[in-house]
Amino acid sequence: MTNKQKSILYMLISAFGFSLMGVFVKLTGDIPVIQKAIFRTSTIMIFSFIMLRVSNLQFKDIKHHKLLLMRSILGTVGILLNYYALDNLILSDANTLFRLSTVFLIIFCWIFLNEKLTLKQLLMIIVAFIGVVFIMKPALNVSVIPYLVAILGAAFAAGAYTTLRALGGREHPLLIVFYFSVFTTVILGPYVILNYTPMSSTQLVYAILAGLCAGIGQVGVTVAYKLAPAKEVSIYNYFSVIFSGIFSIIIFDSVPDGLSIIGYIIIFGTSYYMYKQNN
Repeated sequence: MTNKQKSILYMLISAFGFSLMGVFVKLTGDIPVIQKAIFRTSTIMIFSFIMLRVSNLQFKDIKHHKLLLMRSILGTVGILLNYYALDNLILSDANTLFRLSTVFLIIFCWIFLNEKLTLKQLLMIIVAFIGVVFIMKPALNVSVIPYLVAILGAAFAAGAYTTLRALGGREHPLLIVFYFSVFTTVILGPYVILNYTPMSSTQLVYAILAGLCAGIGQVGVTVAYKLAPAKEVSIYNYFSVIFSGIFSIIIFDSVPDGLSIIGYIIIFGTSYYMYKQNN
């Protein structure tokens, strides 16, 4: 296999891992979002620490703490908002809306990094948000809140990715993952300890599995981007929407309605177009 083929395979593994993470987050049930999130971050922390040891990388090698701190703060908020959306929306809706992070990334890089925003990209961004309207089917009541939270989560995730763009590859990906996971675990840990909600053995297993799947997803995407440029393989991350749709139907008996499916197609179509433009 070529490096690009391997990268695509790892990206598909990552998409499958993150989709399964969403399944287990929902199955964990009615416990605080922060408590669910710390299982993810602590698992990824252990994963990345082991890989750092294998790769002979040292935490002291990190040089750009300000950007990594900003990435960690934005990413932590993004995770919490994403978990809230997963708890309150059908899996495929939450996953599709979270993929808007790629759209927000273009906007933020234009605003903060002075990257060029073309007229075609601007039109595609507008079309993507039309897709959001189809998914949300906005109504003037509280039912719209989880959708808005999902979009806000995508924006915070894009903010985190923007800081990585600013880093420009000056830090090793494993060090970035470890830094982020340690930060989030340390920040959320005291709250979880002081406000721990008792969990059944089943909930505990689901929470651990959610963390393991997130670890697989994180490692998969990290390896994928090491093997091939992001612009060549990032589109395969959208397979998570397909996987989530299948899981929604099989596990939760939640079938997206026709308008939501149109929204998925619009958002995927605009993302694919921008992917082709990047190439």
